[in-house]
Amino acid sequence: MFDLLVVSDCVLDIYYRVKRLPIRAYDLVVASEPILSPGGACSVAVIASKLGLRVAVVDKLGDDPFSNLLIKMLEDSGVYTGFLKRMNDSYTTISNNIIDESGRHAFLGYLGAGVYLTPSDVDEHVVNSSKAIFISGFNIAYSSNVKETAIKVAKISADNGLMVFLDPGPAARAIRELVTLIKPPGAILLNSDEAKALYGLNLRDAVEVMRESGGNFIIKLGSRGALMVSNGDVKRCPTREVKRILTTIGAGDAFDAAYITGLLMGLNNYESCKLANYVASLRLNVLTTMDMPDMRNLITQWVKGQEFNV
Repeated sequence: MFDLLVVSDCVLDIYYRVKRLPIRAYDLVVASEPILSPGGACSVAVIASKLGLRVAVVDKLGDDPFSNLLIKMLEDSGVYTGFLKRMNDSYTTISNNIIDESGRHAFLGYLGAGVYLTPSDVDEHVVNSSKAIFISGFNIAYSSNVKETAIKVAKISADNGLMVFLDPGPAARAIRELVTLIKPPGAILLNSDEAKALYGLNLRDAVEVMRESGGNFIIKLGSRGALMVSNGDVKRCPTREVKRILTTIGAGDAFDAAYITGLLMGLNNYESCKLANYVASLRLNVLTTMDMPDMRNLITQWVKGQEFNV
């Protein structure tokens, strides 16, 4: 049995550090040595594993050398990769993350085999053998196959009383059917832009629709913490001040992983949200997901009110 099954959007991130952005046509820019790391939803998987969960991932990768690198890093992080499928004559999804000295970033990526994930690629028994499911909506924006797969997983989970968590990403406008399948204590985890896109409303009105729906929504607000919309109530949970920010890439993934971990380990919604903000703040201080510390004792220290030392 797994504590968490992560579905879709397993990406290989390649980080480059440059002096400044933007990079214009005909510029000659020499970056620092590239650093590789799991990205996308596989970033959620790695951080959840570092927090002490038993984690597995479901997705399609290419048959290229990048898939070998990604699988090794996941396995080195304690993530089970036996449900990943390789697709012949295709490439693994890549995100080139370019960061300047001010912490600004730009992305140049390629959508690989992951957009071909289909319902038949997900074993119902594997879903039912997991305590919680995390679905990334990123590829739903580009693939009807992935949308059908996500709906299948959500329906199986709902029928069997599993907790389901969804981060819609750029597919926020196209996932209302999926949102209705996710019941508390499962949650939709999204940022303010995605919250507005979900219902085509301003943030205040979108929050009101969420409140009346009876669902569980967590709206990530960066340095302003997060907004919890749950059981008809709206409450803000705080974050800590961060003096040094290396990059904001992956902070939302760290939040998702920690929030889910908190709930699975017995924290309530508010404490899980506070924990998620804290772990996201740690992510701001390192370049990649792989640089995050071992946090298996964090929940125990959190409950005792002790400071976690990285």
